[in-house]
Amino acid sequence: MRLFYTLLLFQFVFIGKLAGQNPFSQQHAKFMRVHTSTDTETLLVLLETEEKLIQKKENSSRLDKAQLALDRGIYFYMIDNYPKAISFFEQAARINSLVSNREEVILYTYLGVSYRNGLSDFHKAHQHLDQAIALAQKDCDLLASGMIKKADTYYYAGKFKQGIRLLTSFLKQKEQCLKPDRQIDIHSLLAHGYNTLGILDQSYTHYTKAVELANKTHNIQFISNTHQNFAYFFLNQQRYEEAKPLTLQVIRLLKDKPGFAADLHDSYAILGQIYSALNQLDSALYYANIAQAYALRTGHENSLFISYGTLGSVYLSKKEYAKALDYLLKSAAYEEKSADHSDLADSYHNIGLTYRYLENYRQAIAYLDKSNQLAYQQGDISTLYANYIDLVKADRGLGNFEHALAMQDSAFLYYDSLNNVERNKELLQLEVRYETKFKEQENKLLKLEVKRHQKARRDGLLLALAFILLLLGIVYILFISNRLKKSKVAAANAEIQNQKLEAKILVQRLDLLTEEINRKNQLIQSLEDETAAETEENLINKVTLENDWLAFMSEFDKTHRGYLAELKRQFPTLTTNHLRLAALVKLEFSNKEIAHIMSITENGVKKAKQRLKERIKTD
Repeated sequence: MRLFYTLLLFQFVFIGKLAGQNPFSQQHAKFMRVHTSTDTETLLVLLETEEKLIQKKENSSRLDKAQLALDRGIYFYMIDNYPKAISFFEQAARINSLVSNREEVILYTYLGVSYRNGLSDFHKAHQHLDQAIALAQKDCDLLASGMIKKADTYYYAGKFKQGIRLLTSFLKQKEQCLKPDRQIDIHSLLAHGYNTLGILDQSYTHYTKAVELANKTHNIQFISNTHQNFAYFFLNQQRYEEAKPLTLQVIRLLKDKPGFAADLHDSYAILGQIYSALNQLDSALYYANIAQAYALRTGHENSLFISYGTLGSVYLSKKEYAKALDYLLKSAAYEEKSADHSDLADSYHNIGLTYRYLENYRQAIAYLDKSNQLAYQQGDISTLYANYIDLVKADRGLGNFEHALAMQDSAFLYYDSLNNVERNKELLQLEVRYETKFKEQENKLLKLEVKRHQKARRDGLLLALAFILLLLGIVYILFISNRLKKSKVAAANAEIQNQKLEAKILVQRLDLLTEEINRKNQLIQSLEDETAAETEENLINKVTLENDWLAFMSEFDKTHRGYLAELKRQFPTLTTNHLRLAALVKLEFSNKEIAHIMSITENGVKKAKQRLKERIKTD
């Protein structure tokens, strides 16, 4: 291959000299033509040829230097080395000598994506993408590319509503000039956004449109991509009987065709996940092994991560824990090397779960803690809840019952948070649905207005009528909007009142629990002074008191927003008695009251407080 491009280099130099042209410019033009459709090894050879041509020139122009910096940046962009790509792109931008508007658009588009993917700097990413969009106003295809990447950047930042609005507005304005592949990209991205927000009917509509457009192109790559995305949609909705035929259709389309090993891997991996979910584990293992064979053939790290993870999950379901652990560890190793760690918390959880099944509780706790760290950073409450449930079981396996109790409390807290997240998600879905319907009404009114204005040019009477109807429409919208605002305010006030009432009830429950603990402490003290015949009753009252303490601490944490759980997280060596004392101090009980509740002397309370302060300082 290198010999071929060396001969090609001499050909460019010879022809360029004969024609009086710049051989470097010819090589650069070729690089720009093929950079999106050529493998990175070939791009590297082309780039090395450009660098040799530059070295042979006695005086390289600013344009030559800018174009070389752009091509270097594109190469590093293509191999996902974003810091180096940013360095070369910014060098090209500083030289500011690119004569082609198209090249400037490509430069700022790639620079924006590099800041997004490489540094998670969304501000600079949007800044450069906006610059690319401004330069691409006369080129519909380049403009679409910029808009798609800007919407995708909103998605990266979790701002799905903004991305959906941007794509919807652009599609309505420019649909007529868009190429089929751009329309497919936009509909697929809209489908993904709506799916993430849980608005499944809109997601289904856009996936269907993307598949329809792809089928019309007769392009195998477009068809396989859209069908696979649709299959993932059904898979996530646990609609396996609809996901399966789509996946099999892709396999029939691509099988025995060169260049589609990565796509075939994805399809066989989907089949493995489908049969695993259906608990048909032998079939799941069969397809997962085929997926792994394709992953090994391509050598793509992302494919290897998926195939090893799928195999690990299947063996975990088959209760073959040693094999499951081997594949899950390999999967995590590949994911740790990648730039995207979005699924790593889940991978660590599966590894921790497998170690727990193998009764290697210390390793289980180590991986569950690693999963917690990532899940906490990503705000993944469901994984945090699952981790704490498994940490309870692992601590029990080691006999750490006190720590298991703390983990149980944390699991309950995250369970409540998980319920709150689900409620918030439902509210967000309703809000997006309302906004979508409102936008549709606005569009209908706008179209109606345009039609009336067209008729009004021919007839003055219709113009007056259209104006009146428009005013009525605006008044009606304002009236509806006002009613909706009042309704939202009323609902908010009702929610506030409910929260106040709930808080009041919780405080009352805390007071009752405190009184009950105090009463039972006194009862136990008196019982301890009685005869040995009453020992059994004394023990029963102690157990009941312990349950009251657990109820008291649970109610206290609900009232004070997880105060004790957070204290335990910051200072893990605190004992249950420390936490009880901290709760009573937080409630501003006097030393005398605390002494009665905890059945110790006032001097003992002072010493306990001192020990609590020393424990916190030491930690």
